[in-house]
Amino acid sequence: MFFDRGAREDGSWPAGVPALKIAIIGAGPSGLATAIALMKRLHRPFEAWLVDAEDAPGAFGNGAAGLVPTTEPARDLSVVPERPDDFAEWLKTNWLAGGTVATLCRPQDLHAPRALFRDYVMARFGEVMALRKDVRIRTFRGHVRHVDAGGATPRLIFRDGECADFDHVFVATGFGTAQREAASWQAAHRAAEHLSGLENPPPLTLVGNGPRLAAILLHLRADGFAGDIHIAAASGRLPQPHARPQPGLAFGEPPASRSLQEAFRYVRRECRSAEAREGGQWQAVVDAASARLAIVWRNLPQVERNRYRRHLLRLHRHFSIRLAPDVHRRLAAEIETGRTRFVAPRAPKSADETVIDCREVPSARALAGLLSCDAAALSIDDGGHLAHHGASIPAISVVGAIASSLRPGPFTFAETVRQAYRAVLSATPHGLARTSER
Repeated sequence: MFFDRGAREDGSWPAGVPALKIAIIGAGPSGLATAIALMKRLHRPFEAWLVDAEDAPGAFGNGAAGLVPTTEPARDLSVVPERPDDFAEWLKTNWLAGGTVATLCRPQDLHAPRALFRDYVMARFGEVMALRKDVRIRTFRGHVRHVDAGGATPRLIFRDGECADFDHVFVATGFGTAQREAASWQAAHRAAEHLSGLENPPPLTLVGNGPRLAAILLHLRADGFAGDIHIAAASGRLPQPHARPQPGLAFGEPPASRSLQEAFRYVRRECRSAEAREGGQWQAVVDAASARLAIVWRNLPQVERNRYRRHLLRLHRHFSIRLAPDVHRRLAAEIETGRTRFVAPRAPKSADETVIDCREVPSARALAGLLSCDAAALSIDDGGHLAHHGASIPAISVVGAIASSLRPGPFTFAETVRQAYRAVLSATPHGLARTSER
C-alpha cells in the first residue's frame, strides 16, 4: 500500500486545536461528495484520507468509461444540494458557452460524458479546498480488509496487515469491494481481444443488466468486436430510459404498518392512483414512490427490512436505475441485430475469461464483511449511521450506493449528496465538531 500525491499536505492548524483524522473509503463520486460536504460543513481542522483499492479520485472519468454519457441527466448531478442546477450551469459556462447546442436543448436534460462530470466534481472539490487552509487531504491506494469498530475509535486494517486509527470513518465504496468498475472494463477488453483471434470463438458473456453493462457492451461494438455477446441477467431485459420529471405527484399518508407486504401494497395503490390522476409516465411515478419509501421504512422491524433486501432490492433497483434515452435506443437496436441476446443468469467464475462481471448491485454483505458481522443484523438511519442488532456503531457512517443496500432508494446521485451532508451533520453529536454554514 502507498500514499499517492496528496491534494494538500500542508494544511495549517491553529495552535491548541487538535486536528481530526477522518477516513473516506472510496474515491469515486460518493467519496468526493463526502469530502466536499466535510469541507463545507465541518468547522474544525481535519485530515482526511481518501482510500481506494484501485482508483485515484476522479478516475471514474478516465479512459473509455469517461466517454460514456452519465446515467442521470445534468439536473440530478449537482454536488451543491442548495443549487440543484449547479452542474447544468457549469456545463452552460464551460462546455456549451457560445455553441449552437445551447440553443437546441436545455443543459438540465443533457447526459454529458462522464469525463465532464468528473471535471465538474473535481473543480468544485478544488474550489472548496481553496477556502479551507486548515484541511489536509491525502489520497491512499490500499485495500481495506477490515474496519475494527470495537475500540475507542475505528481502525482500518489493510490487506497487507498495516492499520491506521481514525476519529470517524465514512464508507462510500459504491457497489462493494468485489465489483470494481475498472476491473470490468479491463476484463471485457482483454476477453474481446482474445476471442477476436479465435477461429470459432464462444460467445462473450456479460453478467448484469445495469448501466455499466450497457456502456461496456456498446463500447465493445463501437471498438469493432463482432462476436456474439450474451447478457446473463436475472431480469432478462434492459434497464429503462429516463423520462422527464413530473413535479407535484401527490401521495397519501403512508401506513404506520410494520409489515413489508402492507407497505408495498400502499406503494402499489398510490402508484396506480397517481398514474391515473396525473396521466404521467410510470418512471416518474416510481421515482416519487421511492422517495416515500424512506418514511415507510422507519416503521418496519429488522426482519421485514431483511425480507426487502433479500427479495425486492434487485427488482426495485431495476425499475429505479435508468439509462440515457440515446443509450437505451442504441441497446435496443443492438438486441434487434441478433448478435446480442439474453441468457439465463450465471455467476462469473474467475477461471472463465469469457464471462465478465458487470454487476453493480450494492452489497450489504460486502459492508458486513468489512465489519465482520452478520448483514441481517445491520441497519442504517437517515444520517448514514450504522446499527448492529439495534445498537449504534459509533464513528462510522455509510454514504452512496452501498447505503442503499441497507434501505430503499431513491437511487440517485442527488440522494447520495444529501446522504453525505446528513452524515456529516449527524456525526456531530459523536464528537466530530460543530458545523459551519460556509
